[in-house]
Amino acid sequence: MWFPNAEVAVNPALLLLLGVMVGTLSGFFGVGGGFLITGGLLVFGVPPVFAVGTGLALIMGSSIINTLKHRHLGNVDFRLGMLMLVGTIPGVFLAEQLNSTLEEAGIIGPVIRYVYILFLGALGGFIVNDYLKLRRASKLAGEEISTASLARWVQGLRIPPHSIWLPGVGKVPTYISLPVSGIERLSVFIPVAVGLGVGFFAGLLGAGGGFLLMPALIFGLGVPTTVAIGTDLFQIIVTGSWGTFIYALSHNVDPKMAIIMLSAASVGSQLGASATKYVEPARIRILYGVTILAGGVAVALEQVSTFSKSVEFLSTLASVVLLGVAGAMCLIIAAMMIIAKRENRQLVPSEADG
Repeated sequence: MWFPNAEVAVNPALLLLLGVMVGTLSGFFGVGGGFLITGGLLVFGVPPVFAVGTGLALIMGSSIINTLKHRHLGNVDFRLGMLMLVGTIPGVFLAEQLNSTLEEAGIIGPVIRYVYILFLGALGGFIVNDYLKLRRASKLAGEEISTASLARWVQGLRIPPHSIWLPGVGKVPTYISLPVSGIERLSVFIPVAVGLGVGFFAGLLGAGGGFLLMPALIFGLGVPTTVAIGTDLFQIIVTGSWGTFIYALSHNVDPKMAIIMLSAASVGSQLGASATKYVEPARIRILYGVTILAGGVAVALEQVSTFSKSVEFLSTLASVVLLGVAGAMCLIIAAMMIIAKRENRQLVPSEADG
């Protein structure tokens, strides 16, 4: 099929397959999947600027669908999400200023790739290590995390000022209760700071920032895994919308391509979001850790491919690694949900008999 905006012919079946994978992983992990979308479209022959712009459009649409699904499941803490947005917007602005400086210096490409490698490798390694610690401690089935004491300490921080004066409102406390996240009291400055950091790196790396925010909420604030996923998706709607708007102004988005992928992503979203009801939180985290480790390997291969023409093939290999791991994860998620459903059906008659 010919796509006039991007001036490229792509098999629509491949776009549908990519859309299903993005929707599934987005709904299950709470991330936009920007690195997967861009890598996949590049393999399909889409020009880089259109791969990024069209990918952001898919991220925005997929995140809206998944947020609505997770809202239905009670997994979105809108109060926490709105507080983080206060910091996200200036964070993205600061990153854009830094990106302009790096671009003028001609080093923006390598810097972004090295930062990606660092964050994906560190986060993936940390999450896998957390899973192994829980497994040794026989706490795999619960919401326990290895940083539970850190999360409690963060929740207990008392940061001045403890109240502020708002015209027409009066004295307002700077602490808030987040019942959806199971947090009794939290300083509003903490989620704003988290949003600032995530917004900065999201703007720097040209991603939705979901791959950073989800683990930050779980391990730093102690937010339950499923709520972190839903709230993360709510945040990505804003960052994805901004990125799509910027690229659309430059006519670097192919609407026809985005609509085809989004139609498939809506199907995958149902599978991914629904699976969070059946898969244990610790298993969601380990699958996520493995996925972003694979992402780190792919970005590293992409960077090495720039060293010499003799290793340019590594760029294609990087995208193949991403797509292969994403496809495998989708199959694993579907299998785990089917197994969990069967086990639940077997338990119901047993409990009735008892």
